[in-house]
Amino acid sequence: MKKNLWLLLLLVFCAASSPERYLSPGQIALDKKQRIVYTALTTDKAVAVTSLKDGKTVARIELEQNPSFVLLSPDAATLFVSSGVSRGVVDIFALPEKKLKASIPVGHTPQAMALTPDGKTLYVANRFSNTISVVSLDKGSVIATIPAVREPRSLCLTLDGKILVVANFLPAQAATETVIASQVTLFDVPANTIRATLTLPTGSQSAQGIAISPDGRFVYITHLISQYSLPATQLERGWMNTNALSIIEPAKNEIYATVLLDDVDNGAANPDGLCYGGDGKLYIALAGTHQLLALDMVPMHQEIEALFSGSKKFAYIKDKEGLSTSLSFTAPFKKRIPLLGRVPHAVEWLPDAAANGGRAIVSSRFSTFLEIPASAAIGTLAPVSDTIALGTESAPSSVRRGELAFADATICYQQWQSCVSCHPDGRADGFNWDQQNDGLGNPKNTKSLLFSHVTPPCMITGIRESAELAVRKGIIHILQSTQPDTLASDMDEYLKAMRPLESPALAEREAKDPGGKKGRALFMRAACAKCHIGEFYTDMRKHNVGTGIGDDTKTLFDTPTLREIWRTPPYLYDGRAVTLRDVLTEHNKDDKHGITSKLTKEELDTLILYISTL
Repeated sequence: MKKNLWLLLLLVFCAASSPERYLSPGQIALDKKQRIVYTALTTDKAVAVTSLKDGKTVARIELEQNPSFVLLSPDAATLFVSSGVSRGVVDIFALPEKKLKASIPVGHTPQAMALTPDGKTLYVANRFSNTISVVSLDKGSVIATIPAVREPRSLCLTLDGKILVVANFLPAQAATETVIASQVTLFDVPANTIRATLTLPTGSQSAQGIAISPDGRFVYITHLISQYSLPATQLERGWMNTNALSIIEPAKNEIYATVLLDDVDNGAANPDGLCYGGDGKLYIALAGTHQLLALDMVPMHQEIEALFSGSKKFAYIKDKEGLSTSLSFTAPFKKRIPLLGRVPHAVEWLPDAAANGGRAIVSSRFSTFLEIPASAAIGTLAPVSDTIALGTESAPSSVRRGELAFADATICYQQWQSCVSCHPDGRADGFNWDQQNDGLGNPKNTKSLLFSHVTPPCMITGIRESAELAVRKGIIHILQSTQPDTLASDMDEYLKAMRPLESPALAEREAKDPGGKKGRALFMRAACAKCHIGEFYTDMRKHNVGTGIGDDTKTLFDTPTLREIWRTPPYLYDGRAVTLRDVLTEHNKDDKHGITSKLTKEELDTLILYISTL
């Protein structure tokens, strides 16, 4: 009896002490001929290999780091996998042997990839290096690095391979500019020179999904449009955030149109991955609402052409700008399909003669399976999905449940937004929002939530005494719903578990200032450490450091943590400073925000580099 009791206790101890393991299915690559799906398991350091013929996952390709993206060569003989964070690589596997042929270092947090039609050059979007790596597959190395605007997360090549289209995730402008929006960059290939930089509609951010039309004329990009100029007092009719699809015409170097994916009283929160189906529909993963949206493209394009040519009149829509604000224009062309998985991310098209030409296949971050919804024909009844298991994972912890709740727009009134909408990855969207917590008419820049629970008070002016209170007030006033406190507690645990990423400037600092010794000395000399002290570089107090303008001249502002500050421009309470150099020079009147006016250019460079690596 005692022996059995000790065995039971041992099993309980082992279960309790074993590390949590989650699959987090991400990007998928489809071998349509062999009907094999390769799925990036983004938190499990592996790629799942799933046979659609057998209806099961048959193998795993183990990796040294967590993967972000998978891409198949046209002949399906080679699999490219981007993985890692500060030490990003592209692993190249020979198929079907799944043998590693090469591992090529690229930039910080490599994500989307695109292969030229001749199969000789690979383009890799390095999110936090803000670059595109150009990889020669013949040489097995990076032959060029192209600067991007800010956080390139998705890209694609036009069908002729002549133009590379890069979507930059977040705005790069100061938050006080007239136009603040993510940008799309078009590069000439193979010269790798910029041919055009296109600014999406004002308020655009979180640009991530990308797909090309079958004829190659259009590139489609999903993103949000944040109505940051309006006070955050309501949600109806997309008052705070709408969810959009922009249509780029690369050959003409222009944005052809932007349409909204939402309904009048039902948001399509957080659109993510998408693909063009063989049935003429564009399939879009609605991450926040856990749905797949089917958009009938031929009739929609016909209506857009009719609008632009003037051959047809539309109520309340006069031009391109009116189209990008209409919540009703896409209504006749779309259908939402409920999914079993939570937070869908990637969509691919699976040709199938027996299923009206094919079906979409979807991966969702909070699932353990691939999902194949039934027919997406507009007007049909809600379908039932087929699923294929990718593996097993731990029961969701409080942190995992909190991560899901943070991305879940179904807990928001009318599903317009999730917490991710303003705090992508728990960080900041780059906009100034006018919230009610400190009165109206005084917009403040969105803060990163990293370390918010251990550096109270919260909000720019410290109006919330703790992050726990801020989370609960955010659910009430921003999501405009009532939720059980257990959900808010799970969000707390998720936010407390977030950790800073290694700075992309660390290698440069180590080359110029090993150990940051000179930078640290300048940090002390400039009196930065007077307020930015301790593990989190904040005294957790409020100060007037001369940065207030107008009615905020005498306002006391909370001392923010400097940890991971490289990731969250623009800076200051109103986001007027695009760079840290702007903070320490142009917006540092009378040296009240650090004694920097007498630093030499070399000293200032060293100080900025040091702060950029905290």
